[in-house]
Amino acid sequence: MSKTLDITVRRNDSATPPDHHVFATNEPAKGWSLYLPSWSPAPGPTRAAKEPTELRSSRSSTSSLSSLSKRTFTSKKEDHRDEITGFRNPWPSWHKATKFEVWQSLEWGEDTDPCIDLAASHIKVPVTTGLSSGSQSARDKPLSRQQQADALLRVEAPDFTYDIAKQRIKSTWLGHAGSLLQLPPLAGSSRPFRILFDPIFSMRCSPSQVAGPIRSYPPPCTVEDLPEVDVVTISHSHYDHLDYDTIMTFWKHNRATLRFLVPLGNKKWFVECGIDADRVTELDWWERAQFAPLQSPDQAQGQSIEVTCTPSQHNSGRGLDTNETLWCSWYLTHPSASTNDRPYRVYFGGDTGYQFHDSPGWPPKPPKSPAERAQLAKTIASQVDNDDSSAQAKHPVCPAFKEIRERLGVPHLLFLPIAVGATYDFFRSFAPVPDSINPIPRHAQGVTAHNHMPSWDAVRVLNVMTADSDASSSAVRDEEDGPPVAIAVHWGTFVTEPVEVLATLGQLQWACEAHGVDFVTSLEERQVKDVKASFIALNHGQSVAL
Repeated sequence: MSKTLDITVRRNDSATPPDHHVFATNEPAKGWSLYLPSWSPAPGPTRAAKEPTELRSSRSSTSSLSSLSKRTFTSKKEDHRDEITGFRNPWPSWHKATKFEVWQSLEWGEDTDPCIDLAASHIKVPVTTGLSSGSQSARDKPLSRQQQADALLRVEAPDFTYDIAKQRIKSTWLGHAGSLLQLPPLAGSSRPFRILFDPIFSMRCSPSQVAGPIRSYPPPCTVEDLPEVDVVTISHSHYDHLDYDTIMTFWKHNRATLRFLVPLGNKKWFVECGIDADRVTELDWWERAQFAPLQSPDQAQGQSIEVTCTPSQHNSGRGLDTNETLWCSWYLTHPSASTNDRPYRVYFGGDTGYQFHDSPGWPPKPPKSPAERAQLAKTIASQVDNDDSSAQAKHPVCPAFKEIRERLGVPHLLFLPIAVGATYDFFRSFAPVPDSINPIPRHAQGVTAHNHMPSWDAVRVLNVMTADSDASSSAVRDEEDGPPVAIAVHWGTFVTEPVEVLATLGQLQWACEAHGVDFVTSLEERQVKDVKASFIALNHGQSVAL
């Protein structure tokens, strides 16, 4: 039976606390935040001048549930973490909509987004030649929105087999943000390294399985169907990313091997659920954990997989604990997964925003004609991400993604969220009337884009994170590794109506066309010779191997 991997943690050690930490202040909270326990939105004094961040290390190994050895290098600075009362997004790009901005973003009536029909246009119509007149009439009948959604998104039985001889990266989408990543085994290990991001196998993402947002697409498998998992990462504490039943089932079936990586403040939840404290590692932004096969004391440390806790623009909470725990994305580096023996890099975005957009008409809508779409895409390509644009000046983009690329390198594989998720549309679904007369409105994508980036911004982030850079040699993409690939997550699972599936797929396709990215549903469709990024929308349970 496999054992837990050896883990070495490298902590931040800076002269001053980072700007995303919130501490208690002498000033009372104002407004509605007064009623939130242990939370003050005031970030405290501005810390403009910072000393360079150093790292301190601690190492722990567990070959059984009762054994734990640690080596800690003492920090030069007193640890301030016991004084933290919450966390915040430290960038000007974090903009919560005003009442007026929310009001102007509301939309009533049927959804007329042309992206819906754009997605439906890719459905392959069955051949009707030679059918009887009755059958011909049935085939010619337009497909309903439900039938269109079923044709474009389905649940497949996942294939978790892994061919070690090919030394390939294999990823399987398990629904919503949940993704299983299998990488070549490290020296001293006989099976692939497996890491699972934000799994949820419950039917509802809610405090209760009786009420709350419910899946329209069931999980493609059960927890018991998965192979042994080494690490489960959690990006934040929202119910659709941290699910009690899922976590406890994983712990039950992977107790011999499993470790959890979580952002600051989340370890307490796991321990209170009965999970061994030494199996849960908390990290702050830019801290990292290195995993390696367990070595005896007289053996030299061999290859290791490094997982870095990276920033994201979001929030956290499971009730009245708003922003008391940190949120993050994850960046993984495998030492020799690529064919040319250079490190292979993977980015998991978790749940994140990029830029607030106050225009109800954002993003631009695609024309029906392919030729007109291509022409508009050329115009858009010359305008997007222009720092001098009025939209950029008013509501800047989140700088975290560019910083991640410059500090850690261009990722080869990215998991990027492309939709809001579930909650708001779940409440809309309670109105037992058609959309045309539904009293509960929809909202424009831009009003929540600071917190949940839609497809348009996800493609922009893909381009930002995979752009060649002169900042450092490690940040430049290796052409030999092939074009980067993004996998769409955080969509198509907790949907309340089929039109949501069509709209999301159409929006992703249009965003890719407008930003020079290949939109595909399988790697076979990828235009590798063009040496540009690809964005893949998978079926539930579908895998890709790179």
